[in-house]
Amino acid sequence: MPIPQPLAPLSHRAPTRRSAALALALLGTAPAWCQAPAPSAPITGAPVSVSLTLAQAIRTALAQNPRVQQSLLAIAESGEDRRSAAAALLPSVAAQAFGQRNKYNLNAQMGLVVPGFPAEVGPFNWHHVGLEAQVSLFDLSLWKKWRATQHAEASTRAQGRAVREEVAAIVVGQYLRALRAAASVQAAESRVELADALAKLAESQQKQGVGTKLDTLRAQVQLQTERQRLIQAQTQRTTALAGLGRALDLEPGTRIELTDTLASPAMPVAGFQETFQAGLSQRPEFAVLDAREKAATSLREAAQGLRLPALVATGAYGSTGLQSLPSTTTYQVSLGLKVPLFTGGLVSAQVARARSEEGRVQEARREVKAQVGYEIQVAQAELDATAHEVEVANLAVSLSTEALTQARHRFEAGVSNNIEVINAQDELARANDNQISALYRLNQSRADLARATGQLEAFYAR
Repeated sequence: MPIPQPLAPLSHRAPTRRSAALALALLGTAPAWCQAPAPSAPITGAPVSVSLTLAQAIRTALAQNPRVQQSLLAIAESGEDRRSAAAALLPSVAAQAFGQRNKYNLNAQMGLVVPGFPAEVGPFNWHHVGLEAQVSLFDLSLWKKWRATQHAEASTRAQGRAVREEVAAIVVGQYLRALRAAASVQAAESRVELADALAKLAESQQKQGVGTKLDTLRAQVQLQTERQRLIQAQTQRTTALAGLGRALDLEPGTRIELTDTLASPAMPVAGFQETFQAGLSQRPEFAVLDAREKAATSLREAAQGLRLPALVATGAYGSTGLQSLPSTTTYQVSLGLKVPLFTGGLVSAQVARARSEEGRVQEARREVKAQVGYEIQVAQAELDATAHEVEVANLAVSLSTEALTQARHRFEAGVSNNIEVINAQDELARANDNQISALYRLNQSRADLARATGQLEAFYAR
């Protein structure tokens, strides 16, 4: 009994012609849809035709997807918020220059009449040119607000990673569906060639008097059935490639050629606990929640810091003088202590809001942890099951191919009619479809496990 050949990893197989695929199918070896054309250079712009590996498809999507670009803008905005908060802790320096023309009523200014003093002074001109600086020497609230913006920026970056994982998951799923459709087309083309050869054999047998007209009709009906299956498979391939182009944000109408193949992926060896711990440490959702919790803690401490004194230093240096007299250098240095006595409930309200955010983060962490555990369990169960399904499907293809060969030899020898051949063709078609479906589910389960542990981009785009 022929033994199914092991399937090679993605993007490491060479192309074969359909005629060779037909011969291999009859010998019980690896089917033709496990082959692919050689990869070409990565795409640039929006050409009429592009060749893509799975890794190239992911990189293209991450470079062009609008959601990824929006996350980059959000990261840039959070960085500006952090710099704005840091500016409140740094010295502020301003240059000033002004001139005035004044005239005063001394009686009005002093509130009384002084005998011997003139009632009016001026008009006179004076000017001032100098620098003024201010710096917060101690303000715990400002410091904590700055720390909160740092954590908010980290949260936004982690959210950007989560978006990249989601986009990569969409591309991987669509690419695998396109591979399954392409494999179905290649398998259908091989079956059409085989059905055509068997139909010609039936006609030859009829002419030689060994077969009957009914055998020829059955063979021709089977040929038309296989052609119909081929049309359906080609339609599915077209729609799958169109969906992949949409996911990659390519120009509509761009023809995509897949350079990877539908083959068994590298299987993980870690158990549930090890995989679960990897998911807890690598999923970007946990990084988002950790940063949110730290930001909420810093905001709560910033609100509590509003009750503490704030120490501020100010200084001014310049040149002042009357228009008709030489200018004089002046300076002023002051140190001020601000002690809040009543805030109108502002502190308690901000503290309560920050504590509420900390509570929401804790509940969200519990939910994400349970979700990660569930996703890993399901993905591992699917992976184990589909790995065995692929083995069974490979054996079924080998057995059905051998059965078809035996039925064909019996028909050629005139021992039986071609009913056995037609039945064997149907069995081979089902075995091929089952093999393709099992390989697709195996690859999708592997992608689901990588997604559950937060390693989808790292695993497929490297």
